[in-house]
Amino acid sequence: MKSNLHDVLKPFAARAGQIRMFDLFLLDVLPPNLQGRVRVLNVRDGVLVLGVDHAALATQTRFQAPQWLGRLNQAAQKEGSLPALTNVEIRVASEERLLKPPEKKHRELTESARASLRALAEHEPDASLASTLRRLAELGTKPTAEEN
Repeated sequence: MKSNLHDVLKPFAARAGQIRMFDLFLLDVLPPNLQGRVRVLNVRDGVLVLGVDHAALATQTRFQAPQWLGRLNQAAQKEGSLPALTNVEIRVASEERLLKPPEKKHRELTESARASLRALAEHEPDASLASTLRRLAELGTKPTAEEN
């Protein structure tokens, strides 16, 4: 069970690591007036997707971004595990959306989903993972009127 979960999560963790590394490299490349206003949103098929907080800034970034590719690729090559970039895509996203994490929405798990999580926890040899599965099963319940 543990190796299967690890195998499932590994690509997501690797992709998040790539995005984070390119975001750090971008800080070294960006001019001071763009720092904090441009973020890496995604990396896919050699395309670096950047988010900016205003349409005018998107225009400016579109002109400057091709100049950054060389330096970003040099940094990626030194890192060794990052893909080479061939293009940059710019997307306009509100500052609030760029800088703040998305709001957490409470989603209720079905009773069968909670039961499945509890069953997985019961048979999980890794105590830490079993504990996390049990907490997740409990998070899926709506608070009752007495708890509010």
